[in-house]
Amino acid sequence: MKTEYTQLKQMLGDRVKENEVLAPYTTFKIGGPADLFYEAKTIEELVRVIVSARKLGVSIWVLGGGSNVLVADMGLRGLVVKNSTSRIFLRGMKGAFKSGESSGNVFVETDTGVIMNKLVRFSVEEGLAGLEMHLGLPGTVGGAIYMNSKWTHPEGYVGDVVYQAEILNSKNEQQVVPKSYFQFGYDSSLIQKTGDIVLRVVFALRQGDKEKLWESANAAIAYRRESQPQGVLGPGCTFRNITKAQAMTAATPQGTTSAGFLIDHAGLKGVTIGGAQISPVHANFIINRNKATASDVIQLISRAKEQVKRQFGVLLEEEIVRIGEF
Repeated sequence: MKTEYTQLKQMLGDRVKENEVLAPYTTFKIGGPADLFYEAKTIEELVRVIVSARKLGVSIWVLGGGSNVLVADMGLRGLVVKNSTSRIFLRGMKGAFKSGESSGNVFVETDTGVIMNKLVRFSVEEGLAGLEMHLGLPGTVGGAIYMNSKWTHPEGYVGDVVYQAEILNSKNEQQVVPKSYFQFGYDSSLIQKTGDIVLRVVFALRQGDKEKLWESANAAIAYRRESQPQGVLGPGCTFRNITKAQAMTAATPQGTTSAGFLIDHAGLKGVTIGGAQISPVHANFIINRNKATASDVIQLISRAKEQVKRQFGVLLEEEIVRIGEF
């Protein structure tokens, strides 16, 4: 074992696991082992393990709900930290009260290890609007911030309702930053480049009618059930939708930017390599049909890119995040 690994184990104790297979921690159920693995259950533990590893020069990957990721068959070197932090609470209100109702926002603070589905249920049950369309998402708050998780009917992003967050920056300083810090965009946030670790997030939500919020949330669930593969193993969408300019190049009907449309019309829906398949329900989903490997998935991704490029003249960009040695 590497000297720095031994030192890290001495610092953190027997909760550090060696050669932990990562497949069970992902929604794809694919992937090899991490050299070291640690599950952090509090913000204090999360900070301690990351700072300790950084000081020893051990590479780190923080894993949330394991959606939207593909872990390499060979796994990855360094330390994987499973973020299992779990606190959610109402922080307070902002704005004048009129006729017994707040005219401003209600702030909800949450640890980033909280599953989005749990946060949505909490906020809707409190009669708070802004996150209801994200009901049913398997990832964590941290992952949602990292990718600026979106909903398309109507279009909305998690970043839209972020007020501020606490991060652990590259200098190992805990810092409170405003929404603008993240430079949220389509499937993107600044932390994809900086390597900052988001510890807590404060959302600015609005007061709403609980029954109507549940109706909207359940409608979102119904839409997913109708349009996306259900009861299968997969990470979510594989590719980002194309830009409007690319849609013009591809001459798609009504200027659709759907990556799934392009893959489908390239004749790839239902295509299988090994245990992986391009979903016959929605072509932008690759599913683990039968003990798929990361290699199977990468081959399907490459085939989709090549065929769409050949037929439509646009290159698809991956939304899925690759982790480890590919």
